[in-house]
Formats: sequence, structure tokens, C-alpha cells
Amino acid sequence: MRAISQYGEYGIQIQPQRQKGMGDGSIQITQEPIYAKFKPMADAAIYEVEIERAHKTFAFRGRYQHIDEATPADIAYRLSVLDTEQQGWDEETRLLVEARLVELEPLNDDFFIATEKPLDAPFPKWDTSELPAFQLVANLVEMGFDLSQALSYERVFGPARAEVIEALEAVIADQQVEETVSA
Repeated sequence: MRAISQYGEYGIQIQPQRQKGMGDGSIQITQEPIYAKFKPMADAAIYEVEIERAHKTFAFRGRYQHIDEATPADIAYRLSVLDTEQQGWDEETRLLVEARLVELEPLNDDFFIATEKPLDAPFPKWDTSELPAFQLVANLVEMGFDLSQALSYERVFGPARAEVIEALEAVIADQQVEETVSA
């Protein structure tokens, strides 16, 4: 799950720390805190569709201007992103964080959950296709589809089928060799 905030380095507490006092004056932590820390655009990739939605969702007050002192600068530098898949949390923690973000989103105007896929599938039934990997890739070549975009989609947003990724990588490598030889 991806969430986008209008503030750079935004953070939100998902689970508070709980502790109890011991008889000797020390404390015992009974529940570890969990914080969701968003990364600024310089440290994380924010996709075009997410920037467009941020324009529609957030009311940015005060924006930098270009040198002509009239054209507002792009808002992308102000955004930050949280990708729950890349935080290093175990499955249980990740699911807890995602459930809490879904719960907090309607109550909060500091962030939104990105539901759109930044890249479209090569064709509508790509994710559920049961064709062999070589046939899928052959279909893409026939249609003139950008294979590197299909590879990116398959790895990041698609079902990440190992055989399809291998077939795409092989054909892309072959095409690069052909371009090099023909040049």
C-alpha cells in the first residue's frame, strides 16, 4: 500500500508504546510503538498519477515561484510517500499499519492512500492470463508494446511471475544486441 502526504517527512503514530512501572523504579515495555514515517520525494519515487491526485486533494498554501516570479513551482518537492511493502515490517505489522491508515484516512487531510496503479497493464487480462510466458511476450512484440514498460509493470504492480519476467528480460536483451549489431 502506498500513502502520499502533503508534507515532507510526514509521520504518524500507528500504535502507542505501553509500559508498566516495576517495583524497583524501572519500567517494562509491554507494547512497542509503531510509527509510519513517510519519505520525501528525494528519497522515494512518487508517480505522476499520485502527483495529479495530490493537486486535486491538497490545498497547498504558499508555493515557491520560478525565477519569473509569476509561475508557481511544481508541488512534487513538497510531497512524501509511505510504501508499506518497503518498510521492513513483518507481515503482521504491515497489515496492522495498513488497517490503521485506512481507518485514519477519512479523518485526516494530511495524507491519502494511493489506489491507482501508475502503470497500466499491457492489455486488460494481462494479470490473469494463463498463456505461456513466451506467448505473452510474443503477443507484446506483435502489438509493438514497450517491453521495458511491461517488465516494470510485471515486477512492481503485476503478479510478478518469474517466468514472464525472465522471458521479457531475454527478449529485451536480444533486442539490445540486435540494435547494437545493426548500428
